[in-house]
Amino acid sequence: MTNKNKHEKIISAFIYVTVDGFFAGPRGEINWFKSIKHDEGYYSYTHVQASSDHILLFGRTTYDMMKSYWPTLEAMENDPVMAEAVNNNTKIVFSKTLQSVEEGPDWKNIRLFKDINPAEIIRLKEKEGQDITILGKRFHRTAVREPRPHR
Repeated sequence: MTNKNKHEKIISAFIYVTVDGFFAGPRGEINWFKSIKHDEGYYSYTHVQASSDHILLFGRTTYDMMKSYWPTLEAMENDPVMAEAVNNNTKIVFSKTLQSVEEGPDWKNIRLFKDINPAEIIRLKEKEGQDITILGKRFHRTAVREPRPHR
């Protein structure tokens, strides 16, 4: 846990990359993720990163993957602390292709944006309270940059 004052904001990117620099296999598979050793250090780090005071930002692909696992009984049994945090944290999805997002009893607090709006990202950064965790391989580059004026 960090000792930050109420005006500090932590923005973290949570992205798994293989040693050879790849996020996914040739067909987009990420089954290599299951081979990561989940020891006490792993759980300690990931649970702090996904604590209940975070806003989770992701694109459609990561959102679909997260939604397919975290609200399930398997996830709640395998890692109840992470499942609780992911299922209840504010989730903001940026997608041009999703038409809607649905909440369920174990999948809550979801907002959908069609475009990455720099003003919205700045508003989230300046909002007091919740830290921001960025999930996904493509989305992190856009979300953390400050908008630059067009030249």
